[in-house]
Formats: sequence, structure tokens, C-alpha cells
Amino acid sequence: MALEEAAARQARIAFQRFGLGPKPGGPQRIGEDAKAAVLDELSRPQSALITSGALPNYRKACAVSQRDFDRPYEVFHQERRARLVQALKPEIGLLERLVTFWSNHFSMTVWKDQVILGTIGQLERDVIRPNVLGSFTDMLLGVMRHPAMIAYLDNDDSIGPRSPIGKSWGAGFNENLAREVLELHTMGAGSGYTEGDVTAFARILTGWSYVRGWEADNEWNGGNDENRGQFIFRADWHEPGGIELMGKRYPASGQEQGEAVMRDLAVHPKTAEHLAFKLVLHFLTDEPTEAMVAPVADAFLSSGGDLGATTRALVELPEAWSLPLKKLRTPYELALAQYRATGTDVPNNDDIWTFTEPMQALDNLPWEYGPPDGYPDETAAWLNPDAMRVRLDTSLLFVDMFRKDDWPVAGDLARDLFDSALSQPSKVALRKPADNRAAMTLLLMLPEFQRR
Repeated sequence: MALEEAAARQARIAFQRFGLGPKPGGPQRIGEDAKAAVLDELSRPQSALITSGALPNYRKACAVSQRDFDRPYEVFHQERRARLVQALKPEIGLLERLVTFWSNHFSMTVWKDQVILGTIGQLERDVIRPNVLGSFTDMLLGVMRHPAMIAYLDNDDSIGPRSPIGKSWGAGFNENLAREVLELHTMGAGSGYTEGDVTAFARILTGWSYVRGWEADNEWNGGNDENRGQFIFRADWHEPGGIELMGKRYPASGQEQGEAVMRDLAVHPKTAEHLAFKLVLHFLTDEPTEAMVAPVADAFLSSGGDLGATTRALVELPEAWSLPLKKLRTPYELALAQYRATGTDVPNNDDIWTFTEPMQALDNLPWEYGPPDGYPDETAAWLNPDAMRVRLDTSLLFVDMFRKDDWPVAGDLARDLFDSALSQPSKVALRKPADNRAAMTLLLMLPEFQRR
């Protein structure tokens, strides 16, 4: 019996900690097979990461974001639904968890600018997804050259004071992009860089912009219909000369000067520590220790920032399979688990409110978090009496909206999903409701369902 319970616990860890929750009737991985199944997802072909988004063509997505006021909203909602549909496909879902993690790492809100609204889905599909098991350097450069991030962090009008245009217009630079790359996306706050380094980096990034709609319409400053909405390096906006940053001098080389800084930051030891800490925090525990973080950081550094090797080191940690499942699912993760556990399809566009309204009530709508640090990963951010009340209300809404005549009895479904990992108190609780509607709602609120 003890071995059976241990095997069930391993299976549950595979589905909960590293995935998006089990599906009914699916293969229940046990023992070492559970760990092997998680590692197997890291070896899946690139096609496993492909989604059928609304506008797969980057140039078309950029153009749509600028030409039609209503069209970006339509594209945005289609992109978000495509992301949900993709999350229901895999057996475990580690790759989808990684996509969500890295997208949140480079968080931005679509309500800041029309270009973000129209291209956020394309950014995730074409920059984040292809690199979640690849090069962090490629991911970083891809995101920072994307018009959505440039618009979000106000670098589109960042002009070097000593550049030709800076002297002519009396214009200056914006530090937002440089600051957040250092503080959030690479080294992390308190990692040793100074305010002077932020300013130096901001000067290096002057001229990194994108072609705004009015520039393309008027064919002004290098803009035209072919490069509408796309990245452009404006050489006459760029601060001239070599610039020193964190003790290293980067010679004048135009756009390459900023790319050289990004490449160095992407594989910096402090970046390895920062990213490893965030991965352990997200997947394992709210209290990462040096013993957990160090092997993941070492894998990142020794592989030159290979995120596949970094993730494997995370999965191989002994703590990944021994720590209790105490982290509370975010509302977004909970919604996906509900769809997967009940075999429910993502609602069509007319009924997508059944997803968006609960997420709005729980403050976890994808791509809509205002601050650049992304939705929090700590359980305390999601665990409070009012939030749990709303979780109960939204779970009841889910059952009422999607309940079918062929849904199993709640107790049977719970045993199918969790097997021996279902606690005795949960088994007893599921026998108490007078009808299956109440029992199904209770199932969605069980600790086994809420935590990962």
C-alpha cells in the first residue's frame, strides 16, 4: 500500500507540479515513469510548440495593429483563445507551462498601446515559444527588438542627446527599457549594477524603435508600407561613441552595440541566478534555497544559456519530487486544470466570457497585467479569504455552464484524477453533497485540485 501511494504521489507531481493537471481516463504515470514522462516532454519536436494563432504572419500582425481600430481587439481575443486550446492538448503540459512562465517573465499589458494589442500573440508564438527549450540569448534579443516591448517600455522615441537628431531637436532618451532589462529580464534587482549603468545602457539603446503607422503612411524617416510596425534602428537617433557599462567598454557599432550588451547580459552569472531562482519559485516552492537554485543556475551557465538544459536540471532536482505540493495554482492555471479534468473544450468566441469574466474577477487575465514585473508566483499573492470566495463562485459558474449529462459522479472523477493521492478527508467531503452539481463544485475546490 505504501508503494502504491508513493507511485500515485509521483504521478500527481508529474501532472500538478510540472503540468497543467491530469485528464480523466488518461494514462496515469507512476513511479519513475512519471519523471520520465516529464523529461520526455522536453524532447518533443518543435511542432509540439506550434499554435494556430490568428495572424501567423508577423508583418500582417503589425499592419493590422495600426490600420484598423477594431481589428486588433478581434486578433487579440483569437490569439488568447488559441493559447487556451493549445494548453488542453498535451498529456502533461510542461511546455505550455514554460511558455506561460517566459511570457510572464517578459510581461506587458496590451492596454498600453495598440501595437501591443495587435502583436502580443504573435510575439509569444514566434519569439517565446520557439525558444523555451532553446537559447535565452535569442529569446531576449527577439523580445527586445519586438515593437510590442519597445512600445511598452517607451523606447520608440529614445534619442541620444549627442546624436544628429538629438542635437537638432534637443531631444533625450528614455531609461525604461534599459532599466527593466537589467532589473527584471536579466541580472535582477540588487545584482550589482548602478544607476550609472542604467543610464549608460539607455544611451546604448537609443535609436531602437519601430515604424509607427503615421511614419509608414507618410514614408517618413525610413518608414514605408513594407516595414510598417516593424523594428527599425534609427542611426541618426543613436548616441555616438563607445560607452562603458558595468566595467566593460562597448565600442561604437550602431545597433550591434546594444546587441553586444544583450548577449553579455543573457549569460551573466547574476542572470543565471535570477532566472534559476524564478524557475524554482514558479515550479517548486515559495522558499527557494541555495541547494535548489545553484544546480539550475549552473546548468544555465555551463550550457551558455540553453533553456532546455536549464529546465532538465530543474526537473532532476531531488526536491522536485520530494517537496509537498503546497503552491496554490494561479487562477489561470486553475481554469486550465478545470477544462482538462472535466474534458471541457475551450468555449467559442461567443461564450469566451465564461473564461474571461472569472479571470477578471480573480485578476489574472493573460497579457493584461499592468506592471512590468509580471503576475506574482508566490502563493500569498493569491491566497486570501476574498480570493477564495471568488474561486468558489467561479467554480460554481464553471459547473453550471459546462455540466453535461454524461459527466461522471464527482467522487469517481476525483479517484480517476488523483488515485491514491486523494486524501481521506477529501473522499469523505465528496460524499456529503446532496447532488452532483454541488459535489463537482466541491471537487474543483479540493486542496488536491487547488494546489500544485
